[in-house]
Amino acid sequence: MTALEVRDLTVRTSGGRTLLDAVSWEVPFGGRLGIIGESGSGKSLTAAAILGLLPEGMTATGQVLLDGRDLLTLGERALRSVRGAQVATVFQEPLTALDPLMTVGRQIAGPLRLHRGASRTKVRELAADLCRLVRLDDTERILGSYPWQLSGGQRQRVSIAMALACEPRVLLADEPTTALDVTVQAEILDLLDELIERTGTTLVFVSHDLPVVARVARDLVVMRSGQVVEATTVAQALDAPAHPYTRQLLAAARAVSRLPQEDER
Repeated sequence: MTALEVRDLTVRTSGGRTLLDAVSWEVPFGGRLGIIGESGSGKSLTAAAILGLLPEGMTATGQVLLDGRDLLTLGERALRSVRGAQVATVFQEPLTALDPLMTVGRQIAGPLRLHRGASRTKVRELAADLCRLVRLDDTERILGSYPWQLSGGQRQRVSIAMALACEPRVLLADEPTTALDVTVQAEILDLLDELIERTGTTLVFVSHDLPVVARVARDLVVMRSGQVVEATTVAQALDAPAHPYTRQLLAAARAVSRLPQEDER
């Protein structure tokens, strides 16, 4: 069964410029879909359209089906009940995604109170459990800290904890490791891989980096200039990409030795 399906998603500016052109893909329950493309390809704009978070002056047409329900037809109030509870997001830069004036404990508590109606005592207990889930074992210190008092890796772990707080059907990760150094990036990817496997959450992972996507995704959508140019599996893309742009991305990744060369496979 399909968890999330995008049908002919088109985004235009108020001036009539087309930024996304009939984008279509789907991901099954428990699936792992990677969306890859260069800057300006439309991958993050697709994520924003799914969540109803397009910048002012842009409109979306088509369909975004979550369990058969078209999110593009929902008003803002209904969308707020979807965000976090059913579709949760991990953004690229946690320092800007998190409120610098609010402790981590209060920020994790937000979705727990809003969507799960947990009591104050239960919220504290659940927040500590979520910290341990993302390998932040010094729970009292973490929950009492402000985002700027934590490292980049710790902040992203907090963002993942918040995203998983309400046990969403779909986790939408938009360039979640781009702002991290290579070592921390690897740790976060391993953590996401483990958590998705454990929880069975459907994953949509957006990135410009093919080696990163290859670590966590199984299926792949390649975007360029607001269009889907190839829909395939990660394994097929690495072995025999069909579209010239996918081949270009693969060659670039191999050029910096982050994927095996053809004669090494």
